[in-house]
Amino acid sequence: MKKLNNRSIAAVAVFLAVLIGGALPVYVKIGLKETSPEVFSFLRFIISSFILLPFFLNQRVKINKDLLKLTIVSLFGTGNILFFAYGVRLTQASIAQSVYVLSPVVVVILSYFLIREKMNYKKLLGILIGFIGAILIILLPVIEKSSPFSGNLAGNLLVVIALLSFSLYSVLSKKFQPKFSPMQITMVFSLTTAFVMLILSLPQLDHVAGKISAFSSQTVFAILYVATLGTAGYHLLYQYAIKHGSPTVASTILYLQPASTIIWAFVLLGERLTTGFILGAILAVAGTSLIIKSK
Repeated sequence: MKKLNNRSIAAVAVFLAVLIGGALPVYVKIGLKETSPEVFSFLRFIISSFILLPFFLNQRVKINKDLLKLTIVSLFGTGNILFFAYGVRLTQASIAQSVYVLSPVVVVILSYFLIREKMNYKKLLGILIGFIGAILIILLPVIEKSSPFSGNLAGNLLVVIALLSFSLYSVLSKKFQPKFSPMQITMVFSLTTAFVMLILSLPQLDHVAGKISAFSSQTVFAILYVATLGTAGYHLLYQYAIKHGSPTVASTILYLQPASTIIWAFVLLGERLTTGFILGAILAVAGTSLIIKSK
């Protein structure tokens, strides 16, 4: 019965995160029109930290070696945020999100080496198919030179680096679940990222401070959405999916998310899909599906 309850909790967390996360690349791209990736990310995570703080204070957290290790692991999550912000500013929001379809493939590989998760033929076949699909999406700017909807190669590669950082964070944070609650892990990640972004954005704060009051309503809404639902809510749900499922189960959020991102990008940004994009996405989803269905 306990196992069934865990699966139900993980499934609900995945479903809600998919709904929330679909709009993330779109609103990040909108928010970056009037500010830099560093400043945008700092505002995002400082707001998120204030939202989580009251809940965090109700839980006793000991300052020890485990907390320090968790903070270090959180830096991989911070790397994901920073590289994604740089990447999505250069490429399409729908393409940036679709690269993350490969996340379960990467998580399976990392889980095999870091936590000794077993491999079988379905997983290996899924890794191969998913890899081909993801590479096709990433290289669209080279393959479809005539299309304005294929993204940007440098932007796509930055998103790949973000994906690797996120996958490492997903696998390594699983080890801290017995000692920390999802709320605590999310709060440590949020504070760590806010601190790093503050340091990186210091040279720009004087210049940006006067501009914040002049932000358009669209930018303000984008920052608030990404900070509240897209950061505090999304990452908390992700940690619940890891706790009650596994890193691979949680990473299926990114397997399902591109569909909702495509809808958001079409409505808010007017982005279209190319044949190469659709083919790459189908291969990536097919490969990931094989991995998820394997035992």
